Amino acid sequence: MDRPRQQPNKKRGNSLTANRSIKALAALDFVDLVNAVRRSRKKDRINAAYSEIERRMKPKLQQIAFRFNIPGMGHDDIYQEALYALRFKAIKDYDKTRGNDSGPYPFDKFAILCIRRHLATNLKSSYQNKKKVLNQSLSIDQERTDKSTDESLFLSDIISLVKTDILDGLEKKEYYSTLISNLFSKLSDFEKQVFFYYVRKYSYEQIADLINRRNNLKGKNRVNVKSVDNSLSRCKAKGKQIFAKFG
Repeated sequence: MDRPRQQPNKKRGNSLTANRSIKALAALDFVDLVNAVRRSRKKDRINAAYSEIERRMKPKLQQIAFRFNIPGMGHDDIYQEALYALRFKAIKDYDKTRGNDSGPYPFDKFAILCIRRHLATNLKSSYQNKKKVLNQSLSIDQERTDKSTDESLFLSDIISLVKTDILDGLEKKEYYSTLISNLFSKLSDFEKQVFFYYVRKYSYEQIADLINRRNNLKGKNRVNVKSVDNSLSRCKAKGKQIFAKFG
């Protein structure tokens, strides 16, 4: 009697293929890995190639992120900005044909330069915003030189006339703070992450990529653009409920 033929284990086969692919990528240099991220049509290969680049660059990225101190951002946020510069600037703009007599400019050095410039731009923007607020401020203790004209009026001259407006401003600030606090209490951890990146003007694709790398999500657990869109829809719906309750 013939024995039933055993069916091949597809999962095992896929796992072996994936392991071979990872080993093959580990043997590539930076230039080949960058080309794999840019030109490959398979998402798994793109993600694997990028993960290998990130793995090799991680110690240097951590050093750079630790040395930067950007107001309003923690070291984890700075590290995420470094990863963003690596993925969407360094890999995108690297040109192996540029270099000197000794050969092409190394990708890792080029990436570090891009990342430092990106973080420096963020740092400069944070100080510019702070400086802008200070430059637009007026001292209420300033005296007017000519009290006969309205053009020389300062806040100290009219502060008594706008006390209610100032109080209203403080109340509005407290009101919006209450709205945000109540909204965040209703959001899931995933929705908070999406909301955080969305208000910083990242695209849906960038948000998905950042969340996947930050949480080390792989395979079926990876976040896609549709997940981001659905999450933002839930955020908006919850925001409307909060506004209806406290508005």
